[in-house]
Amino acid sequence: MSSNTESGAAPLGHVRIVLVGTTHPGNIGATARAMKVMGLSALHLVAPARFPCAEATARAAGADDILARANVHTHLEEALSGVRTVYGTTARERHIDWPAQSPREAAAAIAADGEDVAIVFGRERSGLTNEELDRCQRAIHIPTSATFRSLNLAQAVQICAYELRLAHAAGAPAAVREGRDPPAAAAELEGLRAHTLAVMEAVGYYDPAQPKLLERRLQRLFNRAGLLHSESQILRGFLAAIEQRMSRDD
Repeated sequence: MSSNTESGAAPLGHVRIVLVGTTHPGNIGATARAMKVMGLSALHLVAPARFPCAEATARAAGADDILARANVHTHLEEALSGVRTVYGTTARERHIDWPAQSPREAAAAIAADGEDVAIVFGRERSGLTNEELDRCQRAIHIPTSATFRSLNLAQAVQICAYELRLAHAAGAPAAVREGRDPPAAAAELEGLRAHTLAVMEAVGYYDPAQPKLLERRLQRLFNRAGLLHSESQILRGFLAAIEQRMSRDD
């Protein structure tokens, strides 16, 4: 690839690859290799079964520097700290309450946005749980053959990394400019959800002892809305005003 193409593209250092509950260390090494060859460097591991491991290093095939810098976490929330947008991947169609993007569509959005993002990959056999998908604002669905859907974890990472590389090489303009209103960060949306539930409980609409599906549906609502930072702040201010009025009425 020519240096001219490289110079016109946004860096990929803002993209974090997160693997959750990886069982086979070889997949971690193969993921590091897939990342490095496409210019990605930030690898985060959540509760891997075995790491560090010689098998991971062998499968990395020269990308052991990615493994050496990998961050290992106990919980997914720790791996997502500091990122603005979280993409959850799924290799199969499932019922989710917001549209799933293809890897190419997601890569174009990531390159154009320029904000810190995480792409989360689930377990080899079962993928991400519904609770883990709840932590994601957007979903990436990798379309596979209807008759054979078995996609290796590292292969899934390679597909997404390749599309990110294409978007990078195309020089998609970064949308980070002075005065731009960025999307609400993952932590902001979680704070908004918690604040909303607290106010709902205070007015008698929500019972934490019998939450049913309200908590999840509320999270999906905020994810689907694609709130901007200013919009999230408006809603937090409105909730705070309700709390203040309630305290005056007591």
